[in-house]
Amino acid sequence: MLVCTNCRQGLMDPIRSEDEPEYTDRYQCGHCGHTATIPSLLIVFSQFISAVLGGGITFYLLQYHGVRAFALLVSEGNTNLLLREGGLALGALTLVIAFIYLLYLAFRGISKRMRYRLPPQNAQ
Repeated sequence: MLVCTNCRQGLMDPIRSEDEPEYTDRYQCGHCGHTATIPSLLIVFSQFISAVLGGGITFYLLQYHGVRAFALLVSEGNTNLLLREGGLALGALTLVIAFIYLLYLAFRGISKRMRYRLPPQNAQ
């Protein structure tokens, strides 16, 4: 159960519009009416796994093509090969940045879920 962060008294219930076929990750407090978009655990988990796996692969490609482009630049090798390796390294750098942003979104989503989480009951 998710608790409203606005009033701390009501529970957050899923809401949907008439044009949406299923429940989304939008919630509304039953007590004060506060609405929030809280990502599901499946979305957060898939973002995290995609960012780690995709980021690892593209970081390897960035390292591989970046080192080759730097070696060609230092040795003043073939210009066409240098442009190709440099372009591939630049593309890999762009993807690494995108996967870092995806990892940021995953951590932001899990922290948002933690804020709306039901507080533990005091043991007496």
